[in-house]
Amino acid sequence: KGLGGGTFVYEPVVYAGQRLPGMSFIQGAAGLEFPQASDDERSAYVNMAFGKSFAADRGFGRLWTPIFEVLWARPFGGESSWDVVPGIQVSLSKIQHVRAAVGVRVPVNQRAERSSELVVYLLWDWADGGFLQFWK
Repeated sequence: KGLGGGTFVYEPVVYAGQRLPGMSFIQGAAGLEFPQASDDERSAYVNMAFGKSFAADRGFGRLWTPIFEVLWARPFGGESSWDVVPGIQVSLSKIQHVRAAVGVRVPVNQRAERSSELVVYLLWDWADGGFLQFWK
């Protein structure tokens, strides 16, 4: 309750990523949003992320990954919004199957209407083990 716009949205998306030398990477997503309700706003977006990982204990320990994201979105017929998201992702488990990240989404334009936001997420690859396994 209280989440979403209350209508089904068709959203074709293209994802791409490339590992770079020195444990660096670039990845991105581009998509369109077409709400089923014809009077709802259609939009397009592109998200790009650049990062570099630093591994402790010769790659068998904690993994620190500073990430810098650039986000663009534009409703059809509207004004583009640009954001940057500096953040960091850290592996919590020794086999790196549980990771947490924190960042700050900072608007580049339309700053009077939009404010900065804290962004936090937790990833768990449950196929590699239980949530509390392999933390030592």
